[in-house]
Amino acid sequence: MRLNDPKNRRQKRPPQQHQRSTVEVNVESLLSIENHCNGCAKGEQCCCSSYEVCVTTAELKRIIKVLPEAARLCPHLLTVGGYDNVFEEEEPGLFSIDTTEDGLCLFAYRSHHQTHCSLHTVAMTLGLPLEQVKPKVCLLWPMHFSDGDEVLAIINDAFQFKCNARKAPGSRSLSPGFVETIELVYGVGCGTQVKLAAENGERRTLLVIRR
Repeated sequence: MRLNDPKNRRQKRPPQQHQRSTVEVNVESLLSIENHCNGCAKGEQCCCSSYEVCVTTAELKRIIKVLPEAARLCPHLLTVGGYDNVFEEEEPGLFSIDTTEDGLCLFAYRSHHQTHCSLHTVAMTLGLPLEQVKPKVCLLWPMHFSDGDEVLAIINDAFQFKCNARKAPGSRSLSPGFVETIELVYGVGCGTQVKLAAENGERRTLLVIRR
């Protein structure tokens, strides 16, 4: 991971597992944290401004489909001829999302003094499945695949964000948001499998991807 500043931001890239048939999950790591996202207040550290988010070609195409709706929340996406090109190709099939000068994702917007994701809001408003609009790396956060590590776990800097709280040692109850997210990203039954693994005291579990 790279430090968060305009010249050297941390990367949030799609895990290689999105092309694989299985994902190993570090259950103990997920049990260490409780996550509740209600938007970030101004001045708080925010995941929308802390990472360089990269998306696949398929994710890019899905985002482009909802640009008109996202632009209603983020008018800076509009240009005289249509919409701004906010994607930059990093390597074949992988694109980073541009940010403002202070590092905020161009799909983020502020409402009632809180920072929110326009893609998330658009999906909820239109009744679309989140995984068909929002990048997987953003859905999964603060779960993450570290560079060179093929195990899903909590990102190292998670406790720098107010939405994440450290749980008491020995807890066997998984954050409900993690169960829901794993279901969205990897398929029906995957979240339940991780939940049961946690309750049964398993340190890791192997998911068979169903999406």
